Amino acid sequence: MKTRILLLILFSSFFYGSLFSQTTNFALRFNGDGKVDCGTISDLNNLDLYSVQCLVNPSEWVENAYVFKRGNGDEEYSLRFGTSGQLIYKTATQEFIVANDLPIGSWTQLTISAFANGIDVWTNGEKKWIANTGGAVIPETSEPFVIGENFKGRIDEFRFWKTEMPGAEPENLMFRNTVNKFHPKYDDLLFYYKFDQDQCEDIVDYKLAHHGEPTNVTREAVIDNDYFKYRVVTGYSSFVRHCDRLQIDRDMHLMTNDLIFLDAQVSGYTGAVTMTYPDNQGVLSNASYVAEYEGRNGVLHLNGEGAGMNVSEEVLQNTGGLPAMNYATIEAWISIEEWRTGAAIFNKSDESNQFSIKLGDESKKELLVGINGYTYNFENALTAAGWEHIAVSIVSTTGRAISRIRLFTDSGASQTYADNITTISDEDDFTFMNTSAEAVIGENFKGYIDEVAVWGNARTSAQIAQDAAGTSGDLTFPSGGDGAIYLLSYWQFNDADNPGKNTRSWKELLSQIRKMYDGYRGFKIRLGLISSDSENGNKVWPSHISDAAWRERLAADVAELLPYCDGIDVDFEWLYSGDSRWTSGYGPMVEALRAVIPEDKVFSVSLHPVAYFLPTKWIDMPDYYTFQIYGPQVTWFAYDNYVSAYNKFVSWGFPKEKIGMSYPTTATTGSNVTGYKNIVAANPDLSTDANTATMSGSSYTFNGVDCVKDKMNFILEQNSGTVMYFDMGNDVAVSDPLSLIRAANSVISANVDTLITRTDGVSSLPVLSKEGKKKTNLICNDRSGEIVVLSTSDADLSQIAFFSASGVLFRDERISGKQYTISTDRFSPGVYIARVRSSEGVDVFKFRIK
Repeated sequence: MKTRILLLILFSSFFYGSLFSQTTNFALRFNGDGKVDCGTISDLNNLDLYSVQCLVNPSEWVENAYVFKRGNGDEEYSLRFGTSGQLIYKTATQEFIVANDLPIGSWTQLTISAFANGIDVWTNGEKKWIANTGGAVIPETSEPFVIGENFKGRIDEFRFWKTEMPGAEPENLMFRNTVNKFHPKYDDLLFYYKFDQDQCEDIVDYKLAHHGEPTNVTREAVIDNDYFKYRVVTGYSSFVRHCDRLQIDRDMHLMTNDLIFLDAQVSGYTGAVTMTYPDNQGVLSNASYVAEYEGRNGVLHLNGEGAGMNVSEEVLQNTGGLPAMNYATIEAWISIEEWRTGAAIFNKSDESNQFSIKLGDESKKELLVGINGYTYNFENALTAAGWEHIAVSIVSTTGRAISRIRLFTDSGASQTYADNITTISDEDDFTFMNTSAEAVIGENFKGYIDEVAVWGNARTSAQIAQDAAGTSGDLTFPSGGDGAIYLLSYWQFNDADNPGKNTRSWKELLSQIRKMYDGYRGFKIRLGLISSDSENGNKVWPSHISDAAWRERLAADVAELLPYCDGIDVDFEWLYSGDSRWTSGYGPMVEALRAVIPEDKVFSVSLHPVAYFLPTKWIDMPDYYTFQIYGPQVTWFAYDNYVSAYNKFVSWGFPKEKIGMSYPTTATTGSNVTGYKNIVAANPDLSTDANTATMSGSSYTFNGVDCVKDKMNFILEQNSGTVMYFDMGNDVAVSDPLSLIRAANSVISANVDTLITRTDGVSSLPVLSKEGKKKTNLICNDRSGEIVVLSTSDADLSQIAFFSASGVLFRDERISGKQYTISTDRFSPGVYIARVRSSEGVDVFKFRIK
């Protein structure tokens, strides 16, 4: 069978929430007349060292029903039902009774591992040995491998390994978890059916070699197997961490299905929410997008008097979550169409504080930089002919952040950047200060502007040259490096539908994070509410959380965030036992947030073993809790205290399915905290069972690989709900065997899954056939704000998928009946393609949202 895998991208625009949460675990349902034909698998011929695994749940005992079968007679290799409760394993002329009490109506995990002198049989993790001096060699045949012939019930998680699984390596058997590419024997995994690709008619082999063809078989979501259950794996990060922690790569994302960015800063005084990297959306006046001008694509054209792009007062303000700004750099490409003295390239000024870059005397080709009452005249700074790149940098000259101005220009083709005019006299030093004034780009300017960047640091001439050429890694997100943290706003003018887009806004950063999951589904990206302001070392929010107006402001601001993310996490600490504000403030806050967070968005609350006393009246409102079982104190890292904390949470009344146990990626001396990654770097011979190590002469405590696995197994033993780790930026890369998220996923996988819709060759996007009449019709009505799909025949609608014009899938859902309606509010302006599946075929439509 020749196969080609179609991987569809789930998400293309930051506006839409992820359509899939945790990947659904599907099993195959057989009714006695179905089967899956996996084709001829010649690699099975004469294997004597191998392992076969599956989950079975018979609904009715049918003697001689097959879990799997290959060949007949002396060529048969199979696992079938004997008399009631009996399971018979056959290889050629040999038969082994591997079970005598297989239950009906419940799940059983089976593993059969063949050796040269017998077989291991594992049933729900319990092993028995069946000795046989001749082994259990698989006979040679050209017959297909078939699953479920005559079987009644469900089969799940079918794997075949071309290697044995020794009893000394029990964790490699993955009894209670799915398999990923970091499994030690992944290369020996011959074929693997998870049955989770519910949008594909065929049965997908995750090794992409032996896809199955089903007959009279259906998929069914598994909700009754506590032994083998998909769970949520939550990881914390921040935009800053995603800038400079290069180990947060795609593999780490694929091992984290619930990603929380701690970037929603809540004012302890008012409840107002502000975001790290504000939006700073540009609003154009007497200006327009131009697709191309003199070799530059996507530029802003400004028409002189009254022209400009207002980018709000938040530009160049100290923002929570970012380093304090004592420096700044403004960069831009400009082309002057008409010299207008006093026209501003950048202006952010009020009566108290000013920062502006303006055109001065044309005869002197002068650029004027105004800052807090000072004006600096840079003569011969511009050529006023064609494109030229300018950068104005505020440079510190002392440790007290006393600053000076430097101007860098490139007025020709040499791309040579130098201090055209260097420093100013000592007596003119000034202190760079915030201003709440509105920032404007191109105020009264006549000409073209492109690639405007605002940095929170002083760029060097070498860095500015790279910025201008577009080759600087600091322009990249995620994983741009330390310098990328300081790129605060960036207007590239490449979006014709939204030329004022700030590509460095929190909304756009979330969009870039979603691209880390391109081709995958089963994940959420959420925002974490944090409060960092304090007075005299004490948090401010506990003094205001009991005010209804505070909670109302918080809930209203959270509602504004929800269209751009998949939910909210609340990370407020600390209220201790007996504090009346649990009842007067914290509980009502949870209630206020739940009221604005819809059911299709995830709402979690983060608590701690010493601050978990939410009254039971409100406990069921969040979807789950992320308990922080770590801290500066060494004691919270211990496994015994982890267990003790869990028991406290259960005793208080938290449902176990909502308890998110955790492990740290930090290390502590008891007072000083550092990242686990630093411990690994300082101890290259660190063992997996180590939980203490020395760094810089101090002893640190942490959770090592084995400890993390133990904590994950505790979650399985308790059948608890979720797991959380803090944080992505302090772990080592997943490629490192000491990676903690890799260790966690070896016990509880995130199951972020590829999306495969067909196993035969198709294009990346369905094309509209020129032959045949459509059975459905699509009407896009901007006036009514609706997209309506109608059956124009006897066809019944069954599925609709929406793609961007470039072929990126962002919405795919099952539908029914003769008509389907969706609001255009779900779409950003642009061109889209809809694929409509009905009982009479597939139709494809192209439409535009204005």
